Amino acid sequence: MKRKVTWLILSFLIVSTMLLASCGSSNNSSTVTTTNADASAVTVTFGSVTRTYGMNDMQTLLVSFGYGGPRTQSGTVNNPPDYLYTAIALTDVIKGAKNSPGVEPGGLVAGQSVKITGADGYSVTYTYDQVTNGSFPTYNIAGVATTPAPTSATVPVIAVLYWANGNGLDSATGPFELGIIYGQPLLTDASNWVKMVYKIDVISGS
Repeated sequence: MKRKVTWLILSFLIVSTMLLASCGSSNNSSTVTTTNADASAVTVTFGSVTRTYGMNDMQTLLVSFGYGGPRTQSGTVNNPPDYLYTAIALTDVIKGAKNSPGVEPGGLVAGQSVKITGADGYSVTYTYDQVTNGSFPTYNIAGVATTPAPTSATVPVIAVLYWANGNGLDSATGPFELGIIYGQPLLTDASNWVKMVYKIDVISGS
C-alpha cells in the first residue's frame, strides 16, 4: 500500500512539473484557475467602472498591426510569426475611444497593473512599466534567442489580437488573444500570451 501511494505522489509531481515547463518563462505574475467563462466578448474593469467589448466594439478602437508568436520554455514554436496580426494595443483598450471612453480614459498611471484572464483559467498580470515600457526576451522564427538591434520595429506592443492574416482567430485561441507584437517577426515567451481573453482588470497601486 505504501509503495502504491508513493508511486501516485511521484506521478503527480512529474505531471505538475511538465505542465509548468510548458508554460514558458516570464517575470510576470501568472495563475491558473477553473472557469467556464464566455470568451465572445472582453469585459474591462477598473474599480466600479466596467466596459464590455464584443468584436464590433473592439474594431472601433485604434487598430495596431504587428508580427508575433509564443515560444514555450522547451523551445516549441506554437504559432509561426509570419502572421500579421490585427489588434488593439492594451493601452488603447483601457483608454477607449474619444466618443466612448474606456475604464481609464487618461491611460494607465504609475503604480497600476493589469490582469488579463482567459476562459481556460490562465491569467497574467502586467505591471505599469511592462505595459508602457516593456522589454521582453525575444526569439527568431526558429525559436532561437536573439537580441535585434533597437529600431521602431523592435518596440513591443502588448495587444489584444483578433485577426491573423485577415482571418479571425480559431476557437481554441480566440476570438480574442493577448499577445506581444512587433514591426518584424519575433517570438516571445508563451507565458506572456493569454488565449480566449474574456476579462481585463486594471488594478490600483497599493
